[in-house]
Amino acid sequence: MLNIKIGILNLSNPLTRPLDDLIDWLQAEGFQIAVSPYLYDQQASPAQKAAVFNAWMRENVFDFVFDVSGGDLANTTIPYLDVEAYRQAKTVFAGYSDLTCVLNVLCVQRPVVLYQLRNHGRQRELIDWLRKENEDLLVQKGVYGGNIRCLLKLAGTGRFPDLTQKTLLLESFSGSSQRIESDFAQLAMMGVFTKIRALVLGRFTELFQSRDGRVELERIARQYYLGPIRFDDRIGHQYDAFAAVLGES
Repeated sequence: MLNIKIGILNLSNPLTRPLDDLIDWLQAEGFQIAVSPYLYDQQASPAQKAAVFNAWMRENVFDFVFDVSGGDLANTTIPYLDVEAYRQAKTVFAGYSDLTCVLNVLCVQRPVVLYQLRNHGRQRELIDWLRKENEDLLVQKGVYGGNIRCLLKLAGTGRFPDLTQKTLLLESFSGSSQRIESDFAQLAMMGVFTKIRALVLGRFTELFQSRDGRVELERIARQYYLGPIRFDDRIGHQYDAFAAVLGES
């Protein structure tokens, strides 16, 4: 079996539930696991959390590093991240939701993966990918974006990715029709929809709970973007979600 090393950390909010079962399962599958000392630390600073990421990238011994956090704090670590270390490392970095802002800063250096390790409803596909046997877990490649709210954290920072002739992927966990339309309007005012070549819409969890949620999402999207639109419900916050590769190799 390949000697595969996996790091687990948090650049967003500290975890409130233990990961013992997940770690035990991965170790039973033969993977080496390292865990950030700040995973549950309510007092850890952005610089401390980023320092773990930086150290692991500079060591360059990890095959994968998964951010298993979410919430609101991922953007606070961006000024402390060593993006050059990530560019030069062999390590694949993965996260989702609030990590969207971090992922879109890193993916212009080297591809990253939009995926939450804790939501391992696709166990077979995940294990096969980790063992480098196939890439069935990765159902979208060469896209940018992710969670629409968290992508917008980069607006006005100078770190928003250049989406000229790129495919933009958007999904959301929370958000009524009004909030989602507000987010689309913001992207439109930033000129995003005049640059991209295509739009992929993943699952918008709260919006899709309403009977006409999917129709409403298409109405909103076509109001602001006139180009090709594809739908891919496999990408989102659901437990059995698949993964997307952000950035182009």
